[in-house]
Amino acid sequence: MFNYFYPNRPMLVPPDPKDPLSPKRDYIDGLEASGKYVAELKWNGDNALDYTDDTTLWNRHHQHLAYRPSPEMADELHRFPKGCIVNGELVNRLTKTVKHLFIVHCVMAWKGKLLMGKSWGDSRKILEDYNGYGEHVKLSEIHTKGFWELFQSAAGSTVIEGIVLKNPTGILKFSSTPLADVSWMLKIRHPSARVGSF
Repeated sequence: MFNYFYPNRPMLVPPDPKDPLSPKRDYIDGLEASGKYVAELKWNGDNALDYTDDTTLWNRHHQHLAYRPSPEMADELHRFPKGCIVNGELVNRLTKTVKHLFIVHCVMAWKGKLLMGKSWGDSRKILEDYNGYGEHVKLSEIHTKGFWELFQSAAGSTVIEGIVLKNPTGILKFSSTPLADVSWMLKIRHPSARVGSF
């Protein structure tokens, strides 16, 4: 059984440094054109760590989550091998229309081996090779183009907050104390997304 490790956190960046409340596509198009990043949707949920030896769920502040999975979700969580730390977004508390959904976006340990010093791309490859996902535990979708359109899909949404850009070569770092935000992962919130407690 692993001790608790704080997960890597993305840097929060404005959608347009020149006009954060009225983003234009030039800035996000520029991030896409750099070729450094892939994009994921940022769901309106709680960052959660699944320790698969006993399927305990923790938040990113080293606290147990006061959440009871549905029987269907619990079954899918138990499919992961023992000795893993799976990091994802638990979509339940903050949304009305989506419940009991765990969007997996990183694995910090796999079958007893901590992925310290490996890249996020290495973590992603492990998750893509795993075939135990279901209706309630899903692997995040990654996009290599269309970042602006993906970002705009969060406009007015109560479920999607924005996008997260990740450099697949970014190195995973874990610690028993809180970590600084990592520069290879950028979170961009949409100013019109209606996220929070509903």
